[in-house]
Amino acid sequence: MTPANQALEDALTDLKNASVTPAKQRKTKVADPVAIICEIAFDHGLPGDSLDAVIDIITQPNELDQTTVASIVKSLYPSAKVSEDVVLRVVGCLGQGEDKPPPSTQAGLLKWLVMVHGVLESHHTLPKLYGVLFNMLDMISLRPSLCHLLSLITRRKHVRPFRIQMLLELTRNVGDEPALIGLIRVYKDYYPDVIVGAAASGRASFFSHPNPEWRTRLLVIQEQGAQARSESQHQLSSFKVVRNGAKRSKISTVPEVHTSQANESSVTLEEVENVNDFIEKLDRLELPNQLVSVLGDPLLQKFLALRSSDTKRIESWLSAFLDGELQLTEHGQPPSSRLSSMLQSISNYTQYTKNFLRAFLPSWDGTWNREVILELAAHLPIRPWDEHYDAFFRPIEEAILDNSDASRIVLLEFHTSLFRHWTVQILANNAQEAPEPASVTLQRLAAHADLLSLTTLVASDSSIPSISAVLSFYECVANAITHISNSKLLRICVPGDTIVYLLTFNGDAMSLSRLCAILAKYKRAFEASMTTAAPGEGYPRDYVNHFNGFLMDICNCLWRNRAFNKEDTNALGCLLPDSILPALREAATARGYILPTLFSLSHSEALCALSITCFRELEDHAAEANTAIRVRHAGPVTQRSLTLLGNDGGLKISWGDYRLEVLKWLEEKGLVGIGELMYNTLRQLMLAKGSGAGAAVATA
Repeated sequence: MTPANQALEDALTDLKNASVTPAKQRKTKVADPVAIICEIAFDHGLPGDSLDAVIDIITQPNELDQTTVASIVKSLYPSAKVSEDVVLRVVGCLGQGEDKPPPSTQAGLLKWLVMVHGVLESHHTLPKLYGVLFNMLDMISLRPSLCHLLSLITRRKHVRPFRIQMLLELTRNVGDEPALIGLIRVYKDYYPDVIVGAAASGRASFFSHPNPEWRTRLLVIQEQGAQARSESQHQLSSFKVVRNGAKRSKISTVPEVHTSQANESSVTLEEVENVNDFIEKLDRLELPNQLVSVLGDPLLQKFLALRSSDTKRIESWLSAFLDGELQLTEHGQPPSSRLSSMLQSISNYTQYTKNFLRAFLPSWDGTWNREVILELAAHLPIRPWDEHYDAFFRPIEEAILDNSDASRIVLLEFHTSLFRHWTVQILANNAQEAPEPASVTLQRLAAHADLLSLTTLVASDSSIPSISAVLSFYECVANAITHISNSKLLRICVPGDTIVYLLTFNGDAMSLSRLCAILAKYKRAFEASMTTAAPGEGYPRDYVNHFNGFLMDICNCLWRNRAFNKEDTNALGCLLPDSILPALREAATARGYILPTLFSLSHSEALCALSITCFRELEDHAAEANTAIRVRHAGPVTQRSLTLLGNDGGLKISWGDYRLEVLKWLEEKGLVGIGELMYNTLRQLMLAKGSGAGAAVATA
């Protein structure tokens, strides 16, 4: 890590601490880290992780004054492309709300989005948020930059009659604001005969860059960053010995490749210029003086991979270095600055450094170089669970967990990475059977992560970040059991009951879609296992039937309007006690609803707004096709309301076709999991797609 990077990291840490500490209670001035961040950002730009950290601080409730925040926002020069995650967090902080940043901060961030629009990693993100941004035009503080941003991302599909009407009405209410007129002119370019001419003829309304000097500096920084990345990638991928230069060589922990034991008939690695040179001279190449250079030299890594060699020299060098670092910690001293770069080098080259972690983790504070430490631990080889848990995973949990949601999410992400790497190890062995400890260890890991997932959901009150972390773990498991159908290699570990139903009823459409996609993969894995398993190696019928209950319950809720029904085969009724159902029915009836239909595609909290939007688009398409639509549906859509609508001159569509259109519409919007589960579980939909029902898992 360079001194500038270290200074930036320290400044970000100080800024984060200051952001949660009231001004009168701070021991240091917040102006100092802000000045360092602004200076480094102006000179070199902010790398992706640093930009993420700054955005996290200023988009969340904090104790920083507006002058400080404004200075930071003005200095947010990215050194690389701005990630989709950053864009989403900036847009997510806009609007009115108790936890939203002040209007001045929102306006500054929105202006920043306009200025970095040309260096976004993905230009598909903002158009997907068009509706969200457009609906904020009534906010005076955001309107100028918002109109500018909308003008940059507006395409023909965004220009809809209701938006044109809203813009014209807004113009009549607030007057001919230049920014608003500029956006109307963009709309007029797409539909010149729709926009009223007078509304688009206001005073100067063509958008220009908010800060040309800022743009010029950004382009310089982006060019420097692109050149540095290009050189780095070329250096790491080329067949030449790495040379870091005199200054970096002096401060580097890992020595460079140098060969002095050469004779007239041999060739040194330093003489290799390209891949053809490497192949021609492979048999005559000499080993360098210090084999530990392999940690930082790709050419030496290739050479050692092709030529068997004694690795004790590398082990001895690393052992001496790491033992010295352990002695420092044993005497109560902090790790040296060289350890951080060494761990990064080890992480880049090798997959684990087991003995060091075993000795170091008990004294680890849980924050120092957390990403590198967890990455190293995630690459541990598969061993019996108790052995690894006592030596590695328990110390990691004790160091990280601090009763916060963030710590539980970090730990769950670590278990996800660990499960993924262990699965890869099984696949890489290419064996017909895994040793029993390996398959059992994966089961123990899944069971432990299942308990951690439940704790995370309950403790966080099912917050979106917690839900996403839990779903990411089970997506990892689902992908693994899809690729490893042999039950001896990996047993299918079904998520816990409470987890499944918490995720089903959390009210978030994306989470529900991801859950359905996971269960659909589980279903296919069960079916594949049933067809390939030898006698006595399959899964107990009760185990499979219980999983079938999850499928039946979700289908009853979303598709069949029979929520909490227990009469169907394998149905669990979402495990609600019979004593609770009368009270729920009474509460639903008192509000004019029917309990079994409250969680359908039309009524579900997660899907009701999406399903009625889909139906209104169907009505719009019918109207555009010159079909007479005298009455439009007010929502929510039911089988009876569709019949009445058709009789009254509205859109004529059957109940079944409507639900199929909703599934298709959800898939087009990226919510593919719900349709995937329905098509793989419901017999009538299977037949519609021409696929047969699976024998292993029940179909509704």
